[in-house]
Amino acid sequence: MLGGCSSTSTSTVSQYVDDLAWLPDESGLLAYIDKVTISSLDGSTIEGANLYHVSSSGSIGNSINPSDEPINSLGYPPIVVVAPDGHSAITPFSNDIYRVDLTGSGGVTDIIQNEGLIGVSRGSQYVSVTSVASSDATKLVTMYRLTGGTAQTPLNGGRPYTIVGVNSQRFLWLDDAHFAATIYDSTGAGGIQFNHVTIFDTAANKLLDIPNAEVSLHASAYAPKSGDLFVRNYASGIDRIHLDWNNLLDTLRTSIVTGDTVASFDVSSDGTLLVYSSEALSTNGNYPAYAVNVSNGHRSALASNVIAPVISPNADRVGYIEKADASGDETVGVIAVTLPQ
Repeated sequence: MLGGCSSTSTSTVSQYVDDLAWLPDESGLLAYIDKVTISSLDGSTIEGANLYHVSSSGSIGNSINPSDEPINSLGYPPIVVVAPDGHSAITPFSNDIYRVDLTGSGGVTDIIQNEGLIGVSRGSQYVSVTSVASSDATKLVTMYRLTGGTAQTPLNGGRPYTIVGVNSQRFLWLDDAHFAATIYDSTGAGGIQFNHVTIFDTAANKLLDIPNAEVSLHASAYAPKSGDLFVRNYASGIDRIHLDWNNLLDTLRTSIVTGDTVASFDVSSDGTLLVYSSEALSTNGNYPAYAVNVSNGHRSALASNVIAPVISPNADRVGYIEKADASGDETVGVIAVTLPQ
């Protein structure tokens, strides 16, 4: 049984949604929610996180873990990755990595201990973890191969790979053979920080550097059906990088969103629909979200207070982390979306 604290004598004083993931059949989502509660007995506060079922309309349901858990002490943001068959999910609780059974008993199994989760491959075959703090630019990364979602085999004999200059808190896995990381580059005129993206294989070999790009959590995406990587650039716009896995030197870069300040975004699996949230000064902190037709640039307004959008598998709905009120509390929203014509 996992440790934690829960009591009917507590009430929630703040709530933050760290990550969202759709179930493959679009019957609902999973939300990783961090709550701060206060005791009515002595006024003390405690912070704990849990994974919750969310309906396809955005209603938050029951928690999955038997008890709330502390946030990872290494500083990595929780991520949730659902397996393609929808039977399980991978997520962190406290300082361990867990497999969550989404069928049958719905239990949680501790599969990797004392590590921070920084990425899960698209097919849930590989997990990348680290024991160093998120603020450390030199990441000692261990790769595990998962079998049946539970048995894990460390690659490289369990010896961590060293990746230098990492300027992001997670890796964006593109498939089950490649992942992308944001690497610090330099600071240019006006103090603007430039980063680049490096694509690695599962042995941490460098395959390609993409200048002026980042693959931050909730602000990057890969469209597996089109082979397009979408990155945020130093100007807070969005560029599309077409990757030819037969010849990675032959890449095509296209600007998709310019003239706006992109806070977060997601892309449909076929690369045709992009949804982004704006944090331009003119929006007054309302985080408006827009749907964009990638092929022609046409866009339409969707909703406000969108912290981070997540497009559904059929690209007909958007689940999103929603700014609930002026205090910064967050909840989950769902809205229908169509491709702007």
